[in-house]
Amino acid sequence: MKTMLIADDQVIIDMLRAQSRILPENLIIMQSSKDPLDVMSTICASNPSLLIVDDDFLKPHTARILKSVRKLLSACQIIFLTSDASLELGREVSQLGIQYYAYKPLEKNELIESLESILKLNIQRKA
Repeated sequence: MKTMLIADDQVIIDMLRAQSRILPENLIIMQSSKDPLDVMSTICASNPSLLIVDDDFLKPHTARILKSVRKLLSACQIIFLTSDASLELGREVSQLGIQYYAYKPLEKNELIESLESILKLNIQRKA
């Protein structure tokens, strides 16, 4: 499963890099540009099957970017991470078919369990 992380949070980056057992393919990390066009261009060029998005990195463009991802890569699964506990944000992104929604700071096992769950679902769909 090709996985792309859009974040500059070093804790999350380190957590995912340590999961070579779960994420055997290369992990693509985008942390250099917050420009929505750059982000969408990189996502489309990479065509990930799993996208992990840190709302704190992309704010205020996160919802718009995720809507575009849904239109262009409808099969892409999304893990959404945020430190914003507002109901408004929750309502907005929950309509986009997010597979996992988590508040930061994350527990290490929380992210790992979500990855394992998504991988199991993918295996079941292919069977």
